[in-house]
Amino acid sequence: MQDVLISLQTDLASSIAIRYACQLEKLVRFTMQVLHIPDMDETGHSHGSGWVHETWENAIVQQAREDIAKLVQKELFHYSTVEPKIIPGERDLVILEEIRQKKYDFFIEGLLHSFEPDRFFQKLDSELYRSLSCPALLVKNLVNLDRGIQIVGTKETVPSLLHWFFKVFDNPAVDPDILLCHFETSWEEAVFMENDTVLISDIESDFLKQGKTVGKIKTVKGSPDGLALLVRDHALVISAYPQSQSDMAHLLSMSPCSILFCPEFKID
Repeated sequence: MQDVLISLQTDLASSIAIRYACQLEKLVRFTMQVLHIPDMDETGHSHGSGWVHETWENAIVQQAREDIAKLVQKELFHYSTVEPKIIPGERDLVILEEIRQKKYDFFIEGLLHSFEPDRFFQKLDSELYRSLSCPALLVKNLVNLDRGIQIVGTKETVPSLLHWFFKVFDNPAVDPDILLCHFETSWEEAVFMENDTVLISDIESDFLKQGKTVGKIKTVKGSPDGLALLVRDHALVISAYPQSQSDMAHLLSMSPCSILFCPEFKID
């Protein structure tokens, strides 16, 4: 049983993230802790200091607690007995400290898909994503998980991604597809290449050791734009944390799929 932290706001992205998390339980058994960081500047600064400021701050926190409790009860009714944590502060730092203290297995938040990649790149550049030691699930859309899982990486990152896949998804029925990318900006359209037989043998051996089987494995070459159509039709994409503005980051920014970002894991 894994421990998961989900960060919620009272917005559409959070509602979709909750619903997606409920579906994800079909593949991953976990307990979920809800966290909300209230925006203390949203209603303006309080006047005065001391008791007056403390009373104002407590009122903001209490209102946030009630709003998040209603959201949880509406979208996540079977978790209604879990008390949401309401912690004021700088959002990234609050989340990082909560994860450090409780050692969650992964983190969930919502970010609606957009064809303008700036918010996506800002997320990758944030202190939170640059500092996380556990995977982070960025929920972009609500889709049926029957559409399956796709691991998207390179020859260098796939071994680390398989480590996280086996750690997070312990259900042998999950057979992920794997897309191995070679980025060539001069190639506008995606071109499928012959698979590296040694690498494929290693991947299949890793799955066999875990009592699992792998889906389709494809190796493709092209620009991020050219590869984008190949990263659209799954319920979940698993990727290493890419560098912002990198080819992989551009590819993932164009995908409407929710993404599980995984930190680098050193393979002996």
